[in-house]
Amino acid sequence: MKFIIFLHFYQPQNQQEDILHRIVNESYRPIIKGLLDRPHAKIVGNVSGVLTKLLQDRGYEDVLVGFQQLLDNGQLELVGSGMYHAILPLLPMEEVVRQIDLNEEANRDYFGDLYQPTGFFSPEMAVSDDVLRVVADQGYEWFAAPELSYGRELAKPDRIYVDQQTGLKLLFRHKRVSMLILSAAVRSADEFIEETPDIIKSEKYWFAVMDAETFGHHRIGHEKLLFDFVDSKYLETIHVRELFNEGLPEEAISLRPCTWSNEEQDFWLDRDYTEESSDKTFNLWHDETNPIHVLQWKLTNLVIDAVRRYPDQDRPEWLEARKKLDSAIASDQYWWASARPWWSLEMIEQGAFVLKDVLVTLDENSSQVTKADNLYRQILDRAFDWQRTGYIRKRFVEASGTYMGEPFKERSEPHWYNEIVLAMEVEINKAVARQQFEKAIKWRDALIKMDQGSDIYDILHVVDDFWMSRNMQWGHTGMNHFFSYEWDDFSDFAKSHFIEHTTRESFEQGKEKYRQETQG
Repeated sequence: MKFIIFLHFYQPQNQQEDILHRIVNESYRPIIKGLLDRPHAKIVGNVSGVLTKLLQDRGYEDVLVGFQQLLDNGQLELVGSGMYHAILPLLPMEEVVRQIDLNEEANRDYFGDLYQPTGFFSPEMAVSDDVLRVVADQGYEWFAAPELSYGRELAKPDRIYVDQQTGLKLLFRHKRVSMLILSAAVRSADEFIEETPDIIKSEKYWFAVMDAETFGHHRIGHEKLLFDFVDSKYLETIHVRELFNEGLPEEAISLRPCTWSNEEQDFWLDRDYTEESSDKTFNLWHDETNPIHVLQWKLTNLVIDAVRRYPDQDRPEWLEARKKLDSAIASDQYWWASARPWWSLEMIEQGAFVLKDVLVTLDENSSQVTKADNLYRQILDRAFDWQRTGYIRKRFVEASGTYMGEPFKERSEPHWYNEIVLAMEVEINKAVARQQFEKAIKWRDALIKMDQGSDIYDILHVVDDFWMSRNMQWGHTGMNHFFSYEWDDFSDFAKSHFIEHTTRESFEQGKEKYRQETQG
């Protein structure tokens, strides 16, 4: 299997020193060392220009030297992006061009001729037709696209897709493969291959995309899985340009606006999937029903407009304000105001203050500063009101989907619930046989939660987690129908977790009823 591993290296310009120090030591340095120790290893990566400058300014030159060595060795293929991690589809296209140019400048200043990107990664994998046009106009050849931007059906990793309006080649993130990795549902290449028997033989390549910090920072010690991949005899890590030389057939398509955070239901106005809309695509960053988002974007657009319209753009104050604006439109403040469920008063205040400060730098006595200050205070007033009144907890619950809902055992058909018990038992036994005791405990605890009805307190429901860990196809347990078994086939462990059919007598009655229904 040809395997493209894409790592997104990014930290915000104002990242706290202690957090950056941890990330460098837990993630970046181990990743670079492990790859350099394996000259056959190949990855594709986005090193955001802001991170390049941050590492230089904060004294982490060795990390950049490591990237340089990987580039020089032909192990690392870098791509372009936006400098400060802004959500590109939500910005005026002039700002998108500027973000791309600044990113190119920062990375070329450090890496020189080693930095020759042909691909593009949009922060949060956010894509729209306008962004595709800008990226193509900037001379890029391919674009990393979120899986759901293809449509309701999954893209087929046996061909190369081409955007029919721009000619950009498109690589779709393989969400199932990516989630198996970043969730730590698998811990070795062999286990990973065992989890994907239905696709490893039918698909030509995998394009897995995730934050670089997944390895070692978000998941301690998880970089070992990354190295296991590149050492596996079943997987061949390659660069994108190598995939394009494989002679795979091409297919022209159009994308729908999307990010890597979207779910299919985000695209539909009804539950019957008949009326499609992109209105909710970017809701984590710009939700018209979220008054804080509305205020944030009023402030953002006020500041962008004021800077663009300033009459004398050679003056030092304009140049300084322009520089501040570049970083002020980073995505973080909007994401942390979404309350879906992400929420941070600190990030909301900081983002609004930095935007206001752009206008103070431009002209502290202007009427725009007064407007910006009013918007800044409205943002804070609303945010503190949400925090103080408990509304943020309500939003949190609403966004979770399952939190504080009906327990799974009360909303499931008994025979299907029992099939899930059997499937979890299989996973527990497999994990024990491999001495993966942490994983065995995870599924044992999941059964306890389902028994107690305490599964309603998890943001990610234990059954959803189960599908994600196994085959990503929700609703398929991989087991035969519950009533196709005999009572003596079940272990005492499984029987202790069944509902309704908990005795031989009730099981036989249910089995007979099922036989009559299925045989007419």
